[in-house]
Amino acid sequence: MKTVTAFAPNGATLLGTAGQGGSTPKKWLLLRAVEEAREPLRLKSTSLNVLRAMISFVIGDQISPDQDDHHVCFASNAAIAKRTHVSVQTVERHISALVELGLIRRVMSANGKRWARRDRQGRVVTATGLSLMPLSERHAEFIQEAQRHTDRVLEFTVLRDKVSTALARLRELVANDATISDLMVTARNALRRKPDANVLSELLAEISVEISEITRADSDNLRDSDNEIEGHKEDSLNPIVKKEEFSQIQVSPNQMERCFPRLCSELRFARDPAHCDRLMDDIAEYLRFGQTWYAMKSTYGPALRFVVLGYIFQRAENIKSHQAYLISLISKIDRGDIQPTALLTQNSK
Repeated sequence: MKTVTAFAPNGATLLGTAGQGGSTPKKWLLLRAVEEAREPLRLKSTSLNVLRAMISFVIGDQISPDQDDHHVCFASNAAIAKRTHVSVQTVERHISALVELGLIRRVMSANGKRWARRDRQGRVVTATGLSLMPLSERHAEFIQEAQRHTDRVLEFTVLRDKVSTALARLRELVANDATISDLMVTARNALRRKPDANVLSELLAEISVEISEITRADSDNLRDSDNEIEGHKEDSLNPIVKKEEFSQIQVSPNQMERCFPRLCSELRFARDPAHCDRLMDDIAEYLRFGQTWYAMKSTYGPALRFVVLGYIFQRAENIKSHQAYLISLISKIDRGDIQPTALLTQNSK
């Protein structure tokens, strides 16, 4: 029978056989899918350990309905407890939780015992106990749930970073203004814990209004100046103009090599722009930029991202928190306190 190879979204290889309704994931890949969907399933770590022990008692690499011992765990609670290093009572409690979540099914005899009947060769003919077939039946569902959870976490993290950046901007604009002290305290307290996404959205909107009013007042004051100077400053306060200017930034190969030799050495073997972008993402992950980097990718062009990444990467050992430094640097660029081209000059010294 022909072997079929497929790839799960997390990059894992799934092996199965043709003619059996598609690929059948190995039992440990089934467990991995449940582990990745742990939070949305509200699954406790002890329940996962009990499930892992039950899977280890099942013969073979795959959960299969063909033979009872390929999907039924008939080990006693005492044996499972010994393997998971917990009490029998704890095993009983978490087995009930797994059944309630639909991760396992009870296949019990009339007396409620688990057992296995074997033939003369010692092969299991029939067994009762705890069936692990739901892991195989719901595998795709668990993968999708894990992906949805990852998307929600990403969206929340980006929102949290935006609030943090906006708060830093507001703090610099009105450091001693008592009229917004309550807002500052509320925002700081919210960022210290894990707030609801709606709370963060409301905070971001409120902080943005405050910043808008302050910058509008500053803009009104500038109108008393010379028209040419006024127009120049208004442009610097206009985020649309700013983004257009940033997207037009050009960095020559010579500038790249001279200013950011460390980053250039990492990108030297990039096959194409897409590969180069992935390598930059890897470096950003190494520096632990978090979702701040990906939020920046949605706003600024590749040249500016290269400059900012190269600037921080070149002096990484001297920076305590790379993500905080990135947030501060982006905030200064957005305000016009630092021109991106100045980063080239500073690094070339």
